[in-house]
Amino acid sequence: MKEYIDPYYSPHYFAEQQRLFEAASMNNEWNLEEIEQKKVDDEQKAFEDGDLLATMPDPESLPRQKHLYIREKARLRSEIIKRKLTGQNWTLKLEQVSGKTYYYNDDSGEASWEEPQILKLLKAQELARKNGWAALPSKALVNVMEFLLPYPERTNCSTTCQHWRAAANDNSFVLHVWPVEMGALVMDESKLGKNHFRTISDAINAARPGDMIELGDGHYWINDPGLMVDIPIKFVGDEEDPSHVVLELSGEISWKAAGGWMEGITVRRPKMISGASPKNDLLRIESGGRLDVYHCVFDNRGSVGNCVSMTGTGSGGHWVKATLQGASRDCSGLFVGQYACAELIDCNICHNSGVGISRAGSSDLILTNSTVNRNGFGLIGDVEKDMALTVAVIGS
Repeated sequence: MKEYIDPYYSPHYFAEQQRLFEAASMNNEWNLEEIEQKKVDDEQKAFEDGDLLATMPDPESLPRQKHLYIREKARLRSEIIKRKLTGQNWTLKLEQVSGKTYYYNDDSGEASWEEPQILKLLKAQELARKNGWAALPSKALVNVMEFLLPYPERTNCSTTCQHWRAAANDNSFVLHVWPVEMGALVMDESKLGKNHFRTISDAINAARPGDMIELGDGHYWINDPGLMVDIPIKFVGDEEDPSHVVLELSGEISWKAAGGWMEGITVRRPKMISGASPKNDLLRIESGGRLDVYHCVFDNRGSVGNCVSMTGTGSGGHWVKATLQGASRDCSGLFVGQYACAELIDCNICHNSGVGISRAGSSDLILTNSTVNRNGFGLIGDVEKDMALTVAVIGS
């Protein structure tokens, strides 16, 4: 028994046949007279059917006719833009199968189950006109806040209501710094994006009073002479585990700003230069500077100097769950200078080669539920009788 099987033709065969057919067609001569006559016949038929209007305009009126055409074209274009901005190009229709309503764009043919963004914005605008400033759309309110200084202007606005507070603390205002693990040092600046920086120094230079600098998990190298902060800003890392955000510091951090905040950050010396660093405090709060700290670690091992020092009238801060360690011999984990004021709660001052805490006269130091232990020369040095001191410490 024999079966008939269709022969197999490869795609190459069909392509070759198509090429041969086109080549044969090109060899045929075009009948230009026949083509022109066909165009005349089609045009005459369009006149008879009313699809084409034949006029004999006066040549002198052609500029005016052209002007009218351009004006009408511009009017139609502006009408389309107007409908787009006012949401008039969207209509609500009924889907026959499901019985649900949907939005249909008469100009573009687009369909959507969800309410278009332009209609949402128009409703928010109408609500704002009805209820006043408290109902101003979030996007518009954030744009207004962008022109204000983070502190004190934006901070004062945030007390108006909950809606204004959310706008004043919008994520678009946060400054971000890339860690070295993400290639920050070799990253092209044009690809960083708005409010993203390669180094902490670049972020500080771009910051305004009250700005927040957010540090993601990773390492950040800060070269000598270190950092100088003279405007109130916030540094935020990982509040749960400060070991996830590490500042490898050469030099020192000099804090002269009248306010500031640091949270969830470890500041230490780079291991590769341990023992070779010149004399530097890890953090120096001076000239009336104030810095509040929450859950941070300061480790000055590998350098010569205090771990943290507060000097100058009014210098100091409110510190909670901070660890101060690694001060060199003849220095302190915390030095509180004359007329400075420090309050430590649930803090740990330990593993310093020198004294745990030392202070000058006329300074204020308040320790609450804090430990000062395993230091080279005891707990607290130079404590005067008139010092306000509430201490719960464990001896070294």
